[in-house]
Amino acid sequence: MKKGEAKLSFRAIEVFACVVEEQGVTPAAKRLGASASAVSLQLSNLESVLGAKLIERSSQRFALTPAGELFHPRAMRILDEISSASAVLSKSNVSPRMVLKIAVIEDFDALVVSPWLTAIRGLYPNIRFNMRSGPSHESHEALGNRSADMIVAVEAMETADWVEEHSILNDPYILVKSKEASRAKSLDDLMKLPFIRYSREQLMGRQVEAHLRRNKCVPPRENEFSSNQMVFSMVEAQGGWTITSMAAFASAYTSGGPLKASEIPFPAFSRRIALYARKGALGDLPTEFADMLRASLQTEFLEPVRGPLSYIPQASSFETIGHS
Repeated sequence: MKKGEAKLSFRAIEVFACVVEEQGVTPAAKRLGASASAVSLQLSNLESVLGAKLIERSSQRFALTPAGELFHPRAMRILDEISSASAVLSKSNVSPRMVLKIAVIEDFDALVVSPWLTAIRGLYPNIRFNMRSGPSHESHEALGNRSADMIVAVEAMETADWVEEHSILNDPYILVKSKEASRAKSLDDLMKLPFIRYSREQLMGRQVEAHLRRNKCVPPRENEFSSNQMVFSMVEAQGGWTITSMAAFASAYTSGGPLKASEIPFPAFSRRIALYARKGALGDLPTEFADMLRASLQTEFLEPVRGPLSYIPQASSFETIGHS
């Protein structure tokens, strides 16, 4: 290679993958925390090294060229191999640092995340974390576009063949009622009161709606809310009711408050929470992290929660699942 020629770099490949996922230089630059000109320069250098134009990019058009179509899956394999190598080195404690981007379901924020990460750091002191929490559908998207390396989320309706999945928790659905709704003597009485919905974009919202339809009981559709706190606040404010999961209720609401949990007036159903990663990209780390998460859930969450909620029949199925 002649002096002054561009060299192939991991960063250039990472930038290329991000531009493809974000479908443009500007959104990719925003995600990467870089300037658009710096991203464009990385792409140009990569194309120069490969001797082929990879992306047709203009203000009106964004598309992979035939060369870009060929290079993209190989770029993704290169990035996964680098991640896998970093994971192996971190396990051997010979790597100075590995940063993992992890997205976690908001229900685990308060009680579970801290002891879980403490346990991981005890075994792998060279791993650092970039953590965020939020709804499961956003976390699944983040894993797909590589803005997260690992996620803990509600089971997706379909799982891609490039994803590895480690089941963590069976989380039963329960009925949560205001004081007014607690006086309802039948389902018909309950249906006369406001039903507070989760947003349809959320996996939990879609699961609840599907179960209501299966049981031919669909309350009038009014407002929708995207967080547990908003749902519970509206149940209390409007004297209504909702269907939520045991983990969501236990993590966001105190047992001494005015809202009461009870068995749902339909056949029991539940959601499954799992840890997801790109298949093979992190070696054995996802399996080991899942084991440590189950242990943290058992001691920090399930045991304290099951006692106060043991009067609900579904509490017996609120348990960790998968290998430990």
